[in-house]
Amino acid sequence: MLLDQDQYIHWHRMKDDNVVHDLFWSHPDVVKLTNYCNLVFLIDSTYKTNEYKLLLFDIVGVTPTGMTFSATFAYLEGECLNNVI
Repeated sequence: MLLDQDQYIHWHRMKDDNVVHDLFWSHPDVVKLTNYCNLVFLIDSTYKTNEYKLLLFDIVGVTPTGMTFSATFAYLEGECLNNVI
């Protein structure tokens, strides 16, 4: 609900009716920046250190001037190719 309120681009997959399987979100302004600066991306993940034991997947972009920006975040249940795509 908060993602909709702030107009974030988001997508989720549910395991059951009340259990989130995967959650992806990104701010619309960052999506525009990602479209302009799309040559270098760094992908990092933090393994199950949160309360829900989900993988935090972080994608960071690099601008032509060497500045970095957070392109997107996702909580993933696992590292399967299906989850990441």
